[in-house]
Amino acid sequence: MHVWLLNEELAQELKKPLGLLIKNDSYKAQKVISQIKDCNLLVSVGDATLDFMLSINIVPDIQIVDVKEKRLPRKASNPAHKVEFHVSNPRGCITEESIEAFKASLCSEKPVRIFVEGEEDLLALVAIIFSPKGSCVLYGQPDEGLVVVNVEERIKAFCERIFSSMSLSKDNILS
Repeated sequence: MHVWLLNEELAQELKKPLGLLIKNDSYKAQKVISQIKDCNLLVSVGDATLDFMLSINIVPDIQIVDVKEKRLPRKASNPAHKVEFHVSNPRGCITEESIEAFKASLCSEKPVRIFVEGEEDLLALVAIIFSPKGSCVLYGQPDEGLVVVNVEERIKAFCERIFSSMSLSKDNILS
Protein backbone atom coordinates (compact mmCIF):
# COMPACT_ATOMS: atom_id res chain seq x y z
CA MET A 1 0.00 0.00 0.00
CA HIS A 2 1.25 3.49 -0.84
CA VAL A 3 1.77 6.00 1.96
CA TRP A 4 2.59 9.66 1.39
CA LEU A 5 4.54 11.48 4.12
CA LEU A 6 4.34 15.14 5.05
CA ASN A 7 7.62 16.98 5.59
CA GLU A 8 8.17 19.96 7.91
CA GLU A 9 8.19 22.54 5.10
CA LEU A 10 4.79 21.36 3.80
CA ALA A 11 3.46 21.14 7.35
CA GLN A 12 4.26 24.84 7.81
CA GLU A 13 2.35 25.69 4.60
CA LEU A 14 -0.68 23.81 5.89
CA LYS A 15 -0.81 25.72 9.19
CA LYS A 16 -2.52 28.58 7.32
CA PRO A 17 -6.25 28.07 6.71
CA LEU A 18 -7.01 26.75 3.21
CA GLY A 19 -10.28 28.67 3.12
CA LEU A 20 -12.35 31.11 5.14
CA LEU A 21 -11.64 30.97 8.89
CA ILE A 22 -14.82 31.47 10.89
CA LYS A 23 -13.87 32.41 14.44
CA ASN A 24 -15.30 30.75 17.52
CA ASP A 25 -17.77 33.47 18.53
CA SER A 26 -21.49 33.89 19.04
CA TYR A 27 -22.04 34.35 15.26
CA LYS A 28 -20.18 31.20 14.20
CA ALA A 29 -23.32 29.17 13.39
CA GLN A 30 -24.87 31.96 11.30
CA LYS A 31 -21.62 32.52 9.40
CA VAL A 32 -21.13 28.81 8.69
CA ILE A 33 -24.72 28.40 7.48
CA SER A 34 -24.40 31.37 5.14
CA GLN A 35 -21.10 30.03 3.72
CA ILE A 36 -22.37 26.51 2.99
CA LYS A 37 -25.89 27.26 1.71
CA ASP A 38 -24.92 26.78 -1.95
CA CYS A 39 -22.64 23.74 -1.48
CA ASN A 40 -23.65 20.69 -3.49
CA LEU A 41 -21.58 18.31 -1.29
CA LEU A 42 -20.63 18.94 2.33
CA VAL A 43 -17.57 17.23 3.84
CA SER A 44 -16.54 17.57 7.49
CA VAL A 45 -13.07 16.62 8.71
CA GLY A 46 -12.61 16.14 12.45
CA ASP A 47 -14.75 15.11 15.38
CA ALA A 48 -15.29 18.61 16.80
CA THR A 49 -16.24 19.87 13.33
CA LEU A 50 -18.80 17.08 12.96
CA ASP A 51 -20.18 17.71 16.46
CA PHE A 52 -20.58 21.41 15.67
CA MET A 53 -22.36 20.71 12.39
CA LEU A 54 -24.71 18.22 14.05
CA SER A 55 -25.38 20.77 16.84
CA ILE A 56 -26.76 23.20 14.23
CA ASN A 57 -28.81 20.40 12.62
CA ILE A 58 -26.65 20.01 9.52
CA VAL A 59 -25.55 16.50 8.62
CA PRO A 60 -22.47 16.52 6.38
CA ASP A 61 -22.63 14.21 3.36
CA ILE A 62 -19.17 12.82 4.17
CA GLN A 63 -17.83 12.81 7.74
CA ILE A 64 -14.17 12.00 8.44
CA VAL A 65 -13.37 11.34 12.11
CA ASP A 66 -10.70 9.69 14.26
CA VAL A 67 -12.54 9.72 17.63
CA LYS A 68 -9.86 12.04 19.02
CA GLU A 69 -9.57 15.72 19.71
CA LYS A 70 -6.13 17.32 19.91
CA ARG A 71 -4.82 13.74 19.83
CA LEU A 72 -6.72 12.71 22.97
CA PRO A 73 -9.42 10.01 22.87
CA ARG A 74 -12.98 11.31 22.95
CA LYS A 75 -16.51 10.03 22.72
CA ALA A 76 -17.66 9.27 19.17
CA SER A 77 -20.11 11.69 17.60
CA ASN A 78 -23.73 10.57 17.49
CA PRO A 79 -24.49 8.29 14.55
CA ALA A 80 -25.62 10.40 11.59
CA HIS A 81 -24.67 8.19 8.66
CA LYS A 82 -25.92 5.29 6.54
CA VAL A 83 -22.58 3.95 5.29
CA GLU A 84 -19.23 3.70 7.04
CA PHE A 85 -15.66 2.96 6.09
CA HIS A 86 -12.73 2.15 8.39
CA VAL A 87 -9.21 3.11 7.34
CA SER A 88 -5.71 3.32 8.77
CA ASN A 89 -3.98 6.68 8.35
CA PRO A 90 -1.00 7.42 10.64
CA ARG A 91 -0.19 10.94 11.81
CA GLY A 92 1.56 13.05 9.18
CA CYS A 93 0.57 10.68 6.37
CA ILE A 94 -2.00 10.04 3.71
CA THR A 95 -2.57 6.37 2.94
CA GLU A 96 -3.78 4.92 -0.33
CA GLU A 97 -6.51 3.19 1.71
CA SER A 98 -7.80 6.58 2.91
CA ILE A 99 -7.86 7.99 -0.62
CA GLU A 100 -9.75 4.94 -1.91
CA ALA A 101 -12.28 5.15 0.95
CA PHE A 102 -12.90 8.83 0.22
CA LYS A 103 -13.41 8.10 -3.49
CA ALA A 104 -15.80 5.26 -2.59
CA SER A 105 -17.71 7.58 -0.25
CA LEU A 106 -18.39 9.94 -3.16
CA CYS A 107 -20.34 7.12 -4.87
CA SER A 108 -22.02 5.77 -1.72
CA GLU A 109 -25.43 6.50 -0.29
CA LYS A 110 -25.12 9.62 1.87
CA PRO A 111 -24.39 10.39 4.60
CA VAL A 112 -21.11 8.47 4.90
CA ARG A 113 -18.72 8.35 7.85
CA ILE A 114 -15.05 7.44 7.47
CA PHE A 115 -13.51 6.25 10.75
CA VAL A 116 -9.75 6.77 10.80
CA GLU A 117 -7.37 4.73 12.92
CA GLY A 118 -4.55 7.21 13.37
CA GLU A 119 -5.17 10.83 12.39
CA GLU A 120 -7.60 12.42 9.95
CA ASP A 121 -6.16 15.95 9.66
CA LEU A 122 -4.43 15.54 6.28
CA LEU A 123 -7.52 13.97 4.77
CA ALA A 124 -8.85 17.52 4.30
CA LEU A 125 -6.37 17.63 1.37
CA VAL A 126 -7.84 14.44 -0.04
CA ALA A 127 -11.37 15.81 0.37
CA ILE A 128 -10.49 19.04 -1.46
CA ILE A 129 -8.64 17.26 -4.27
CA PHE A 130 -11.33 14.66 -4.97
CA SER A 131 -14.56 16.50 -4.17
CA PRO A 132 -16.34 18.00 -7.15
CA LYS A 133 -16.24 21.74 -7.71
CA GLY A 134 -19.02 23.44 -5.78
CA SER A 135 -18.43 21.26 -2.71
CA CYS A 136 -17.51 22.60 0.72
CA VAL A 137 -14.93 21.02 3.01
CA LEU A 138 -14.99 22.05 6.67
CA TYR A 139 -12.26 21.41 9.21
CA GLY A 140 -11.20 22.85 12.55
CA GLN A 141 -8.42 25.35 13.08
CA PRO A 142 -7.41 24.46 16.67
CA ASP A 143 -8.36 27.10 19.26
CA GLU A 144 -9.43 29.53 16.52
CA GLY A 145 -12.51 28.33 14.69
CA LEU A 146 -13.78 26.47 11.67
CA VAL A 147 -12.34 26.67 8.16
CA VAL A 148 -14.77 26.52 5.23
CA VAL A 149 -13.15 25.64 1.91
CA ASN A 150 -15.22 26.25 -1.21
CA VAL A 151 -13.82 23.70 -3.64
CA GLU A 152 -12.79 25.39 -6.86
CA GLU A 153 -9.92 25.08 -9.32
CA ARG A 154 -7.40 27.32 -7.51
CA ILE A 155 -7.62 25.53 -4.14
CA LYS A 156 -7.71 22.09 -5.83
CA ALA A 157 -4.47 22.98 -7.68
CA PHE A 158 -2.83 24.20 -4.44
CA CYS A 159 -3.75 20.97 -2.60
CA GLU A 160 -2.61 18.83 -5.53
CA ARG A 161 0.75 20.65 -5.45
CA ILE A 162 1.10 19.96 -1.70
CA PHE A 163 0.13 16.31 -2.17
CA SER A 164 2.51 15.79 -5.11
CA SER A 165 5.31 17.30 -2.98
CA MET A 166 4.79 14.71 -0.24
CA SER A 167 7.27 11.86 -0.30
CA LEU A 168 6.06 8.41 -1.19
CA SER A 169 7.21 5.90 1.45
CA LYS A 170 9.02 2.90 0.09
CA ASP A 171 8.59 1.05 3.38
CA ASN A 172 5.26 -0.12 4.62
CA ILE A 173 5.05 2.00 7.78
CA LEU A 174 1.73 0.40 8.63
CA SER A 175 3.26 -3.02 9.36
